[in-house]
Amino acid sequence: MSKNPSNLEIKRTFKCSKRQLFDAWSKPTMMSRWFFADSNRCRDSDVEVDFRVNGTYSLVMYFADGDSSRIHGTYKEIVRYTVIAFTWNSSNATDSEVHLNFRELSPNRSELKLVHKLLPDEESRTLHGNGWELCLANLLAFVDAEFSQD
Repeated sequence: MSKNPSNLEIKRTFKCSKRQLFDAWSKPTMMSRWFFADSNRCRDSDVEVDFRVNGTYSLVMYFADGDSSRIHGTYKEIVRYTVIAFTWNSSNATDSEVHLNFRELSPNRSELKLVHKLLPDEESRTLHGNGWELCLANLLAFVDAEFSQD
C-alpha cells in the first residue's frame, strides 16, 4: 500500500531477469512494442528516448478508434538495472513523476515497483491507474513472449 494516498503504486512480478526488465523500459525498440494503454494494439507506439539523466523521452500511443496520446518528460534518475525516475506529462497530468524500482527475485524472476506521484486529482489518478494496468499487462505479455525460458 502506498504511504501517500495521492500516489499511485503498483507492483508486478515478471518472468525475466532484472536486466531484461530494465532494458524493456530503456530501449525504444522494446518500449514501442508494449508501451500502450490499450488491450488491443493497433500499431507500435512511437518512442524517442535520450536515456540519460536530464535526457528526454517522448511516446505516442495509438488506439484502435484512431485516437492517439502523447506522453513526454525528462529522466531524473537512472541507476543501471535498479532505478529509473522521470517526469510525466500527459493530457491530464503535468510534471507528475514516475519512479520505477527493479528487484531481482531469482535469476529469471523480477519485481517492478511503479510509483506515480504528483497527480493533480483523483480523476487523474484513476485514469493513470487504468492506463498503467493496461501498459503493465502489455509488458507482461511482451516479457513472456520475448524472454520466456520455457
